[in-house]
Amino acid sequence: MATRWRVIGSVLLLGLLWYVGAGEVSHVLLGIDPLSLVGGALLTMGVLFLRSWRWRILCGGFGINVSVGDAIRLYLLGTFVSSIAPGRAGDFAKAYYLRERQPEAGLAVGIATVAYDRLLDLGQISALALGAIVLVPWVPEKIGPPVVFFGLTGFVISTGWRPVREGLMARPLNWALRRLPGGDNSLLPVPQTANVLAAQALTLASLIGLVGVSVVLSRGLSIDTPAWRLAVLTAVGALVSLIPVTTLGIGTRDSIYVSAASFLGTSPATMLGLSLLVLSMYVLKSIIGWVTWALSSARDRQPPEL
Repeated sequence: MATRWRVIGSVLLLGLLWYVGAGEVSHVLLGIDPLSLVGGALLTMGVLFLRSWRWRILCGGFGINVSVGDAIRLYLLGTFVSSIAPGRAGDFAKAYYLRERQPEAGLAVGIATVAYDRLLDLGQISALALGAIVLVPWVPEKIGPPVVFFGLTGFVISTGWRPVREGLMARPLNWALRRLPGGDNSLLPVPQTANVLAAQALTLASLIGLVGVSVVLSRGLSIDTPAWRLAVLTAVGALVSLIPVTTLGIGTRDSIYVSAASFLGTSPATMLGLSLLVLSMYVLKSIIGWVTWALSSARDRQPPEL
């Protein structure tokens, strides 16, 4: 089934290459400034570290003590599994690895840490994507930044308010996890406010790093579009790549980037080249995760058991 999803993404990408011209895209990619690739790779690894640190903090909010080394290694293992699953759903493999190391935590709590981890990403990226409202003809572009600011602020404050964490986060998770095959029917606690707010801060830092990757790569392609527009495009592309019809956003994110060419004042071939460079950063994370998996013990290389 996963192979079928990858075929869908590949077909979309091949169609885009035919539409904009594979030769033009190759010319764009060959003209990239090598230093921008290095900068993008360093920022990508920094984002990986920030997100693994955030997951460790969220684990602490549920009373699970995970060492820094284990948090980074398990997060990278999840990144590897996520790279071969549609919509990055393989990220939840971290919960099973966590349960094997700390059985007292339980499967439900492990999945809850990953769910909160993904929710914080999704919330902040969605707030940034609100800036795309400026595409509406009667909305001036100066409205975009305030909308994003209030969206981010509202999301952070709401997650810091215990009734919201109980009503909109903990209760739905409890309802879903009680119906999960292999679940342990335990009632999830509500994570501590301090842990959630600290995780929000790290999420914002990782979001800045994610946008920085796109900005650095675009400058390497001589795209002089304002960083604000690139930030919104990055957020929209990240959201679209979560649609479970392909892996790593192949095809879907590329379509968004090509469609945004006229808005950003550049050619479709250049935007498709930028999207492929962003894909290369996702591949880099997957390779790092694969190396971590390959160097792990034999137990860690086995699929987690239900």
